[in-house]
Amino acid sequence: MSGGAPLVALLVFTAMAVGVLSVKRPGYAAALVLAAALIVVVATRIEALPLALVCTIFVESASLGGLTVGRIAGVLALAVIAYYVLAHGRVSLRFTPLLAVVGAYGFWILLSAYWSDTPSAVYSTFFGYVLVIAYMLAFALLVRSPHDAVNILVVLVVGATLSGFVALNTYLVTGGSIRASGLEGAAHPDTFGVYQAMIAPVALGLFALARSAQARLAYLGCMAVIVLSVVSSLTRTAMISIAVVALIALLAPWRVLFRSAAQRATYAVAVAVTAGAVVTVAASATFFARLGSIFSGGQADRAAGRTDLWAAALTAYDRHPWLGIGAGNFQAHSLDLLHQTQGVDIGAAYIGQGRPVHNAYLEALTELGPVGLALFVLVIAMTAWYLVRVFRRARAARDDVTRIVSATLLLGLLGLAVSLGFLSIELNKPLWIIVGLTLALERMSGERVAEGARAPDRRPRAREPGAGVAPA
Repeated sequence: MSGGAPLVALLVFTAMAVGVLSVKRPGYAAALVLAAALIVVVATRIEALPLALVCTIFVESASLGGLTVGRIAGVLALAVIAYYVLAHGRVSLRFTPLLAVVGAYGFWILLSAYWSDTPSAVYSTFFGYVLVIAYMLAFALLVRSPHDAVNILVVLVVGATLSGFVALNTYLVTGGSIRASGLEGAAHPDTFGVYQAMIAPVALGLFALARSAQARLAYLGCMAVIVLSVVSSLTRTAMISIAVVALIALLAPWRVLFRSAAQRATYAVAVAVTAGAVVTVAASATFFARLGSIFSGGQADRAAGRTDLWAAALTAYDRHPWLGIGAGNFQAHSLDLLHQTQGVDIGAAYIGQGRPVHNAYLEALTELGPVGLALFVLVIAMTAWYLVRVFRRARAARDDVTRIVSATLLLGLLGLAVSLGFLSIELNKPLWIIVGLTLALERMSGERVAEGARAPDRRPRAREPGAGVAPA
């Protein structure tokens, strides 16, 4: 895409529209400014679209004119990808089994409208699916080199660090009485914490890739801020996730994620220092009460209502065991289902309409049946398998950048897979960004393998006897 008269006309129109809307509809004006900014970035260099989309996940729930940033960015990404495909006439993305499963998952979501009680909830869920697929395709198509992937990881870490500082400020100012949520807004501390936990291993990967001691120290500092911000969110899900990932990174052979054994030793020291900082910064009764609830099974608050919501989801599934109740239909009928489930504390504050299951796997089973659950789990499992394959190819080719990037994404995916057991974020952006990056890395590594297979064999061959010369 290039600039020129159309871009100038768009900017003039945007300026006029913002001037009109800012008087009575400031939210819409702000949304229009965001849209125009993204279009200018993309029009200047379309390869910058993934970097812009990464930035939006830190404020995706912020509302502008009644529309969230995530939805605005998703629609723009969809439009840009459609233009890109039409302009080029073809795409470099091969049709793979992973893409087939992703498509089948979306088709099954849409198909569930035929047996759901509330088809409108299905269509709304499918729209969310289309938006995250736009994100996925943007990364799959426009990330064309390992260097591009590293740039995306850098933006992720910088964004998480800035958001982490905001969260830490909230936590320290309030003495831990308010759950911090960074730039996400006060209503989303769980989502914020899970996103930060997913990005923590990304900082570790950049630490391993950094060449200078100063850069490595900076990335360790970023990782510490991100981990501490998870603590400030008081999100038990994220605490479990980040502990699992940190332990795997510590116990895995150093050749998986680091360049040397010394780097892993440095990481081990950083983990110990960060753990000490966590104990110091998080020394509040609220924090230790929530931490203790992890080990007590969360019976005091029924795991923030999750056990009741899970029981209600199973009630719905028992009534529709083959096909489920339809995508998005648990939220549409959550109040009725909670009232119809035995043992639920009806007087609790979390009893209400519009409640998600708070477990992506159980939600898929309840709403889409065994087929929907299998497709969703396959998306995650095949993404992990592709990352392992990319990792092995990179290790064989001694490509440290691709090896560490793929290992980092695999750790982030693992942390996210753990979190999906406690939150219904299957159609949030981070999972599909990882899927898109995986498709891009798979394409790049596959192309290198194909080029290696086509390269002529230049090894010296044994000299054969010439024509007409009798062998001795």
